Amino acid sequence: MEKENETSNTRDFVTTSEAAEALGVSYYTVYEYIKEKRLVAEMVGGIYMIPKKAVQEFKAKPTGRVRIRPPLWRKYRAGAKVRGMDIRVRVRSGQQKRLIEKLKAILEAQRYLFPGTMQRYVFEEEAEPKYIIFSLIWKDTEMPDESVIQQDLKPLQAELADALDWDAAQYTTKQAIIHT
Repeated sequence: MEKENETSNTRDFVTTSEAAEALGVSYYTVYEYIKEKRLVAEMVGGIYMIPKKAVQEFKAKPTGRVRIRPPLWRKYRAGAKVRGMDIRVRVRSGQQKRLIEKLKAILEAQRYLFPGTMQRYVFEEEAEPKYIIFSLIWKDTEMPDESVIQQDLKPLQAELADALDWDAAQYTTKQAIIHT
């Protein structure tokens, strides 16, 4: 009975490697967090053990500078408009993890940049994580024709076809009235 209790207590802690995997960083970064006292750890038998709760509640500091004031609202002079397209796509059953891996590879390789876009986002719906939304933003003076956009989408659709149901995708276009 006592041995079982010991085991359950040790699983309240994780190793630096386990913490690194959970946080999506290298174990060197975890050591830095410990050294900076941003992550609590105990030395046990020559290795750092980190409370599982500390890892779950850990919040990394944002990279870059933190905005003190939000950007102001604006409207382009000379009549230029900001236009966008949202593409809502259902994730195929059991393919969420595979999709995330593929999106990370796309990010790493900097593929599918969609010429002329000012911004590109891939959102996961919080209420229904089985849907993702690709959001593409252009200044209307740089936004290509619909046929060019559809042509540019084809390689992305092909790469993600096993993870996303493109046949049921919903396309929405929009125009900003004011923006940042």
